[in-house]
Amino acid sequence: MTTSPRPAPTRPFAPLAAAAGSRGLGHGRRAVAGCAVAVALLGAAVAGCDASTAPDGTAAAPVATKAPVTEAPTVLPVVGNPTNLTVEPAVGAGAGLPPTTLTVKDLVVGQGAPAGIDSTVTVNYTGVLWNTGEKFDASWTQGQPATFPLSGVIAGFAQGIGGSVKDSVEGMRVGGRRMIVIPPALGYGPQGGSGPIKVDDTIVFVVDLLDVADSGAAGATAAPTDAATGTPTATPTDPTASS
Repeated sequence: MTTSPRPAPTRPFAPLAAAAGSRGLGHGRRAVAGCAVAVALLGAAVAGCDASTAPDGTAAAPVATKAPVTEAPTVLPVVGNPTNLTVEPAVGAGAGLPPTTLTVKDLVVGQGAPAGIDSTVTVNYTGVLWNTGEKFDASWTQGQPATFPLSGVIAGFAQGIGGSVKDSVEGMRVGGRRMIVIPPALGYGPQGGSGPIKVDDTIVFVVDLLDVADSGAAGATAAPTDAATGTPTATPTDPTASS
């Protein structure tokens, strides 16, 4: 008995399944693309709100920022008659925060003998307050220079004339005129000085160095006096010298 070969089985649903799969893939791609567009639009909207608008579409309020605090620069006093040693200098007030270390400015550089920290000196000087420029003492008003040992005056005055290694200040030379700015720590500090010198005042001297002698030299007896009363002044005498 002979049999005819069976017809090959057909797959009536295969093309339909493939077609259905193809259609599903197309829908999936469109859905993914739609989501991507939506995300992009949402990101742009959020960025727009952050940049310039509030959520309701109005302009966002500007963020207040504090301006940086800057301190006024230190400006040394202006000196009138700065180079004529035959005329008393006119010393103004300083500006800004006063220096916290000994500060000097040579108005005339002397060419004579140098002063040391232990020298006895003959000087003309004018002293004023940094804040106001008010004059509190001057040898000029006495009609003659003052002579005294630097060991008996406040530290800032002595170091301003005789020199200070710590503050990189060289000693003056005879014939020089120098402005010396003395912070409270080297002046009268928390106890203040005489007359208008108050607690923790910064003081300014313009000093003409006329002569230098060795420490303890004869004739070093004249002391600065108060311009108003004619009595010996505490400036620039060291308030601790007698203790």
